[in-house]
Amino acid sequence: MDDYSNSDENWHFYEELIEDVDENKNIIQCISCGKCVGDCPASKVSNFNVRKVISKVLRGDKSVLNDSDIWYCYLCERCKRVCPKDNINIPLLIINLRNESFKKGYGPKYNDLRKYVEMSERFLKSGVVLDEPLGDKLPQERVNELNEICNFARVKYVFKASKDHKKSKKK
Repeated sequence: MDDYSNSDENWHFYEELIEDVDENKNIIQCISCGKCVGDCPASKVSNFNVRKVISKVLRGDKSVLNDSDIWYCYLCERCKRVCPKDNINIPLLIINLRNESFKKGYGPKYNDLRKYVEMSERFLKSGVVLDEPLGDKLPQERVNELNEICNFARVKYVFKASKDHKKSKKK
């Protein structure tokens, strides 16, 4: 008789993600405290809830690859900074899930992508997701890092918007 059980299947998805990105193994340390969600700018304007994403991964629920949620994350690393556990790299997990989503032929849905682009552009221009200032400005170091990522991904309009914003601030 085969010793393979349903719980083995649940861990198979987690193990696949670890095989792709070794650092993903640390998500098992998540204590589901909610600090990441409470400090997340994307959760303020969407249904993004990183605790739910991590929970799905740990349950082996591959539907997370077809969820809109993974496309709302700004990769700003606020979750990583407030997490009480060491070495849980949620942005890296989100990038890995997005890559897996594309491999499976899902990717973002048009309406989700449009919202994501609008929110991301606002975030890169001003460091905030919402129109009203919240005092949650993104550090310039992180804006520069995101601009480098956009350049690597050949997303030039974000650079243009970012430069236009800097020019208007100087005037």
